[in-house]
Amino acid sequence: MMPVFAIACIARVLRLSVLSALLFLITSCTSVPAKQKIPVANTEHIIHFIYREWHTSILIDANTAALYSKHLKKEAQGQRYIRIGWGDGNYFTGKSKSVGAATKALIASSHSALQVITYMQSPFASIPEETRVAIAVSDKGMRKLLRYLDDSFALDESGQPIPLQAYVEGAGHFYRASGHYSVFSNCNTWSGRALQAAGLPVRSSLQLTAQSVFEQASYISQHQQTLGLLNHLE
Repeated sequence: MMPVFAIACIARVLRLSVLSALLFLITSCTSVPAKQKIPVANTEHIIHFIYREWHTSILIDANTAALYSKHLKKEAQGQRYIRIGWGDGNYFTGKSKSVGAATKALIASSHSALQVITYMQSPFASIPEETRVAIAVSDKGMRKLLRYLDDSFALDESGQPIPLQAYVEGAGHFYRASGHYSVFSNCNTWSGRALQAAGLPVRSSLQLTAQSVFEQASYISQHQQTLGLLNHLE
């Protein structure tokens, strides 16, 4: 009879293999955003979409966040930029970075977390150019994006964000987030929905990898660049 520990190891390998295959099959094709739906008029704000390994996040102007956001207002004070991402509450915060924790996050996450990183100076020298794209959005789109970000915070009984401990240095601040993290609702589907909230024609459903969402954001950025909409970046 096969030892119990051997059976457990085989089951773990099979689980990881199935998840990897599923992600590959679902995200092997990236849809191209409808060009006629890309914002080209009254685009007075610039956001940046950032892709790093498996994760995506949104970078916005801190003054705009302070003006329109309820829960990011305090973080944005005295800052130039603010960056927000979403993920599993244990793996994302660095509490546990094991393979087992990553697998559990995909199938049995206990809670989700928001990461907020602030920059007093321009961060672009420290963010590789090939991992970020600039996108122009309207004032209405920016307001709706910040409303989406505000809605991503889980709140305590007094209506305030709930801080979480950061287990790694230089990772900014973490907060308990709304929404359940899983293989089909991960940091990249969250980022895709954020871009949708900003009025951008991005598909988020079953776009589970960072690359699949980033390619759509890049397409939008390139189209806007050809129209000269991104000349006022700095």
